[in-house]
Amino acid sequence: MRMTLGYSTVGSGATKVIWAHSWLAGHEGYGCMIPFLDTEQFTWAFPDFRGYGRSKELAGDFSVSEMGRDLIDLTDTLGWDEFHLVGHSMGGQAAQWVSGQPEVRDRLSSLVLLCAVPSRAFPLDADGSRFFGAAIDDLNARAAVISAVTGGRLGTGFVRHVNELSRRTADPAAMRAYLRTWTQDDVSEQVKGYERPVLVLTGQHDSVLTAAVAEEQIVPQYTDVRSLVLDGAAHLPPMETPARTLALIAEHILRPAVKPSS
Repeated sequence: MRMTLGYSTVGSGATKVIWAHSWLAGHEGYGCMIPFLDTEQFTWAFPDFRGYGRSKELAGDFSVSEMGRDLIDLTDTLGWDEFHLVGHSMGGQAAQWVSGQPEVRDRLSSLVLLCAVPSRAFPLDADGSRFFGAAIDDLNARAAVISAVTGGRLGTGFVRHVNELSRRTADPAAMRAYLRTWTQDDVSEQVKGYERPVLVLTGQHDSVLTAAVAEEQIVPQYTDVRSLVLDGAAHLPPMETPARTLALIAEHILRPAVKPSS
């Protein structure tokens, strides 16, 4: 029997949106955006992947397809016939997998890929593997990763906050399994056929999952796609530039529903 991810919802609007979170922390990584959510037009769902937050006790294989299937199952639990999907970093890899599934293609009204890991994964060299691997069990090393992916621009208080959020919401064993997933699992052959609107967002200061990576590895998978760079952000836009990030996403989600004037 499949297990439903732990989740919370905000708002009661007709437009339904699911947010898939990153490797560093559970859904609470979106907390800075909560005050800016439009709760009248939208219903926003924030799940935790297995091994994070309210899903910390859920076992699994921690694969891309499992993350994606869990997201689809959550829409069934919620009773959402149609929905929009936002995937951040590791969650963006899972979101790409979801967009390629024939049984959900007509239900997925639009897709947002935020600083997303490519569907073909993002292999690390030996130094990178050691750098990210050390962060799983060593909070000082995790702080170094947080500083690095945000360009070392936001100070010790920001790094301390994100590190504590990560410590509280992410199980180290799950982080270890997911690190292998987003660096090695190539699901690109399963990301085909999605023709609805896609927004690809990258951070201006993201030195790892750059705009060039997105243009080369993510954008070509889709036909109706826009690619934008978020000024002032690196790899954690929901915390670095929350209001602007949310505004661009909401605009994209609502755009397909706007009919041209006669």
